[in-house]
Amino acid sequence: MGGKTFEAKWGISCNAIAEMEGVSPEAIRMRVIKWGTPWQRRGKQTKFEKKYGRTLIQLAHDLGIHPITVARREYLYGDVYYVAKGKKGGTIGGYNKGKILNDRGEHWSEDPQWGPRRGRSTYMDEYNEDDKEKR
Repeated sequence: MGGKTFEAKWGISCNAIAEMEGVSPEAIRMRVIKWGTPWQRRGKQTKFEKKYGRTLIQLAHDLGIHPITVARREYLYGDVYYVAKGKKGGTIGGYNKGKILNDRGEHWSEDPQWGPRRGRSTYMDEYNEDDKEKR
């Protein structure tokens, strides 16, 4: 085994990254095997990350609307920031902005289906594209 240790190569231990991410160290090692870096969470960026630099969930939080509404705006108008003129509140859907509309009385972001782990970007914040060439 003449290779570098994980910490020597990446500057942080595998266990520390796993703890930050809330996953097992094996999952971090698997990232290195699959994509060559522990900072990458999935194989390729989503279309929202490519176009806007943010995930669907992050855009929904920024706009204060449901992720399905954000995706629908992208599909219909080609822009998630598009606001159609409507009758109520000046925008279609604007009158429901921030309201609780489910039986459990939870905001959509509290639902496990749309929870905080779903909104993570492809690359961790600590990832630096310039460091990739040095390794």
